[in-house]
Amino acid sequence: MKRYAILVLVFCAVVTVLSAGCTSSSNPSPGPVTSTSNQNSVSVQNYAFSPASLTIQKGANVTWKNDDSVQHTIVSDTQAFTSPTLNKGDVYTFQFNNTGTFPYHCSIHTYMIGTVTVA
Repeated sequence: MKRYAILVLVFCAVVTVLSAGCTSSSNPSPGPVTSTSNQNSVSVQNYAFSPASLTIQKGANVTWKNDDSVQHTIVSDTQAFTSPTLNKGDVYTFQFNNTGTFPYHCSIHTYMIGTVTVA
């Protein structure tokens, strides 16, 4: 019986420790995502870019992945880049070698907009 009680206590302690890492007391703030990594990802899903705004360092790549069941494109409003038509699961990567703000959209669904800011 004593051995069973010890096992139950150990089990409860493990569950408590593991569940503490799965919760968060802070609320994520919607807004631009800032990244200094060399690879940044944008998901194309539910007819939207996520994140819609991304801030990166000069020389970094951004990869868009079409997670939607319909085709999309990634087209710079300033003609800096244009993807081919992306089917579900397709990716498009562009390296940003100039600083500035680069608004973009989907040419098929023009209400889909996003921005990459290069610092």
